[in-house]
Amino acid sequence: MDLAIIAQHALAQYDINAVSVSPVAQSGAAVFKIEDHHGLLYSLRVHKSKISTLETMWMRRDVLESELIWLDALNRDTRLSLPVPKRNRLGSYVTQVDDISCTMLSWVEGEQKQYFTSDQELKSTAEMTAALHQHASMWQPPSSFIRPTVHRERIQNALDLLTPQVREGLLDAHDVQILEAAGEKAMALLDTLPKNKLTWGVLHGDIVPPNIVFADGAAHPIDFGACGFGPFLTDLAITCTFIHPTARQQYIDWYGEHFPLPNAYVAQIEALFISLVLIGMRNALGMPESKQELPTHAKKCASREFGRYVNGEGFLFTGTPCWE
Repeated sequence: MDLAIIAQHALAQYDINAVSVSPVAQSGAAVFKIEDHHGLLYSLRVHKSKISTLETMWMRRDVLESELIWLDALNRDTRLSLPVPKRNRLGSYVTQVDDISCTMLSWVEGEQKQYFTSDQELKSTAEMTAALHQHASMWQPPSSFIRPTVHRERIQNALDLLTPQVREGLLDAHDVQILEAAGEKAMALLDTLPKNKLTWGVLHGDIVPPNIVFADGAAHPIDFGACGFGPFLTDLAITCTFIHPTARQQYIDWYGEHFPLPNAYVAQIEALFISLVLIGMRNALGMPESKQELPTHAKKCASREFGRYVNGEGFLFTGTPCWE
């Protein structure tokens, strides 16, 4: 069934009198912007991924319900401006159209950017991230709460999908050798991390500029589709992939003013950085437009962050980032 038709079928199950339905984007899910007759805006997500390598767990009903349960708690317990999950006429957060799950959220107004463009944006993002972690450190998820975890298996899965690309002629053997060595080193460190209320819990999982709405100088998180369990520093690591090395320490310091940083946080962020880049490469394999750019990206990573990491050299605050 066409995605727009699925969206219309899903929309019919909500008490929303829509006057317009506009496709916005599709990645892990297809997103439609809905406007009702009062001028209120909503985000309707049709959970059908265009990434062929994305794990199917992200589309499971119980996993989607859990995401919206956390969003509901965040809206109730914090002052953050967030998407508000909407229940359908049956009182459920997840609406089924045949075998496709759909979810509805309020639309968060503001400006989305592809990159950070000022210190104020970075500072506000650090404060927003700390607020999310403060809530997660005190919140007790219900027993039905099921979200993916950042762990060895997901990183190993990424490596397992990248390695055959040498035989396929897509990736260079030497580059992949460095990616594998860095991934193994990162996994070994992550295996040793403690799990306590100040270091590990539910996190956003994808705090990058396209998933932040800026309004009146404040950062507001959107797209919680990658949220799950893991070290809180995961959120800092993914954000650092969009921050120049010379600005990362200041960003981390701003975060540390509002939520405690663990000992040896630099080593942990670097290991998580490596892991998240590998998972991003795995996702790129499932997207034709991104797959074309993967060989160049992998070569830059191997010669820069990954190569330094394998050689025991720090990269978080020095060197040339892989996007340059």
